Amino acid sequence: MARFNFIVVLAGVFLLSCSQSRKLAATYTPLTVLSYNIHHANPPSRSKDVIDLDTIAATIKATNAELVAIQELDSMTIRSNRVFQLKVLADKLGMNYHFERTIPHEGGAYGIGILSKYPIAEATGYQLPAIAGIPTEPRKLLVAKVIMNGLPVYFGCTHIDFKNKEVKKLQAAEVVKVLSKLKKQRLVFGGDFNAVPEEESIQYLMQYYTNAGSLNGFTIPVEKPKKKIDYIFYQQHKLSFKKDSVLTAHSYGSDHLPVMATFNIVN
Repeated sequence: MARFNFIVVLAGVFLLSCSQSRKLAATYTPLTVLSYNIHHANPPSRSKDVIDLDTIAATIKATNAELVAIQELDSMTIRSNRVFQLKVLADKLGMNYHFERTIPHEGGAYGIGILSKYPIAEATGYQLPAIAGIPTEPRKLLVAKVIMNGLPVYFGCTHIDFKNKEVKKLQAAEVVKVLSKLKKQRLVFGGDFNAVPEEESIQYLMQYYTNAGSLNGFTIPVEKPKKKIDYIFYQQHKLSFKKDSVLTAHSYGSDHLPVMATFNIVN
């Protein structure tokens, strides 16, 4: 009888363990995010007329990222052979996409974009402010709502001004303002912020969001990188950070190294 009771208890423990394992497995959805300034697919070691989207696509494919924030995209410009670069990348990778024009350029447009393995439910571009009298290119923040296995995830992409620290800080403050309405949402965003970690704009962002990874994960120049200006930030709400990396092996396609971060999405 004692042996029978032991077997029953053991079976119960086993079933409970299996149930808890299944519950744990269902609690998290893995997410890999990439941010990449692609320099309109012109490898810096080549002449300006060389456009190599195949290399950019191969880099993205190698990461197996579900969400990709891309800066310095051309759309139908003369210098890039009248190609809609983001659509070409999306077709090569079998991903969904949204392009946000920031400036007109050579008969087409130049801007930022998002690639997603999952459906993009909505996407909105927000103009970032400038300071009167200080020359700068127009800049935007792109925010998309992506549905991952039935779970909404908000994903952003931006490219901050590179000339003036006050403009950078102002634009960083606008990013925080726009994203503040998503405090109770799963939120991650990446981009080229054109600022090292010590600058005010980055310090300001880190008051509200967590930098995904090391602040000495240098991203530029691609050969012997010396500073970090590309980042992935996230909100600690139903997102659990796992690890980050700078893809130093992918140094040919652009003048920036891509940055990657992996998370667990909490259901």
